[in-house]
Amino acid sequence: MSASSPSTARVAFLQGNAINESLGLCDLAGHLRDLGVTTRLLIRREERRLADELRAFAPDLVVIPADLLGHNSALALAALAKSATAAPTVLGGTHPTFFPNVVHRPHVDYAFAGEAEGVVTDLLAAVRERRDPSAIPNLIVREGEGERVNPLRPLVETLDDLALPDREIYYRYPFLSAFPWKKFATGRGCLNACGFCFNPAYRGLVGPRGFFRRKSPARICREIDDVRRRCRLDIVHFSDDLFSSGEGWLESFVDAYRRAVALPFSCNVFATTITERTVRLLRDGGCRVLAMGVEIADEDARVRLLNKPVTTAQIVAAAALVKQAGIRLVTFNILGLPWSSPAGDVDTLLLNRELGSDHTRVAGLVPFPKSALTRKMMDEGFLAADYDKRIYELDDLPHWPAESIFKRRDAAETTRLYRLWHLLLRWRLPKTTILRLLRSRWAAVLTPLALLLGLTNEKRIFGFSWLTGFRYFLHVKSPALKTTNYVSFI
Repeated sequence: MSASSPSTARVAFLQGNAINESLGLCDLAGHLRDLGVTTRLLIRREERRLADELRAFAPDLVVIPADLLGHNSALALAALAKSATAAPTVLGGTHPTFFPNVVHRPHVDYAFAGEAEGVVTDLLAAVRERRDPSAIPNLIVREGEGERVNPLRPLVETLDDLALPDREIYYRYPFLSAFPWKKFATGRGCLNACGFCFNPAYRGLVGPRGFFRRKSPARICREIDDVRRRCRLDIVHFSDDLFSSGEGWLESFVDAYRRAVALPFSCNVFATTITERTVRLLRDGGCRVLAMGVEIADEDARVRLLNKPVTTAQIVAAAALVKQAGIRLVTFNILGLPWSSPAGDVDTLLLNRELGSDHTRVAGLVPFPKSALTRKMMDEGFLAADYDKRIYELDDLPHWPAESIFKRRDAAETTRLYRLWHLLLRWRLPKTTILRLLRSRWAAVLTPLALLLGLTNEKRIFGFSWLTGFRYFLHVKSPALKTTNYVSFI
């Protein structure tokens, strides 16, 4: 929006569930705040009369985040917005970035691809000044039976130039303000090219130059301090896909963080970045929990199918360094690759035992559209060849079990392993016994105990009380959805 634009502009953000506290949306809200725009986030699950609240706010523009496999929730919010206000509705995020045909869905006026700050600013100005917005970079507009996808503008090069995020859009909800564990991001983009992730496809759209960017340590500390002056903050979590990307940056970060923040933190790493020096730096900086991708035990499949160029020996060595430093280890794991079997998935469980993981997160394989792994599944007949074209026939991610989407051997046993995972990690049963249990009726009986163990571990690792965790769970219901936060998008 131009500097001469009146300061009465209003933008509403609509979101279905508070679990996905979008850091990209906070960045956008901070950018608009500094331009004099009034913003408000309305979370459907938290508002008894959301349409009335939206109508009373009288926005000029309604912006709705839309994740991959979160399209139905976003479209439902667009319909609700249209019932309450005449303001244009615009969808942004990973879904419209890869599926620009979303502009043909009912109640959607515009969509945009990629980073939000520039395109939303320009669209808001065009709407208020009643100008044709159709040529705005990043914007997607209907054009006859098709859509016009405008070129992407350059990525924000220097992240320190961004406005401070406006976290108040979320913290107006007391349960979020009081939750002691809060997310931050030190950068945008990712250096990895995992086969199950959309990031390689996004890098292909914007170009590799400057795709991965970091904020300065001083800027990161400033963001954290801004939050803890306003609300409770006991432990910081860095949501970056890859936190320990370089020893030089990490050393300067630790020096600044110890002096300016000095709170315990958790972060995500890749095993090949873990050395004696990086572990020492992380420990001295205050790292108490470190999360690392194991994915699967089969080394060949990990490299060839998932494009994770790390050996099992490297994972074992990295885990040992983390444990020796007194840092708690969390691992990420995937079950149910169509080329695998229950026996192979049990091997993944046994590898986590060997690593001495303090907590494990496990998920059934999700064939995210536009990923290399999903393309391979389509090519080999595990998914319909037109899977990408049938995206609007699919439920949102929280509502479907992966085994119903693609062809997989022994799907029932894989599902039972997922449900019993935390119990079987604790019970040191041999592989043959575990496989027999996965075929028995006892699996269903033991599921509640396994779920309780998983929740207990989560609470213990991150150090919040049962009451705090229960209050948070009552609002969000599904903690697994926190993995849908993509820093580069709203």
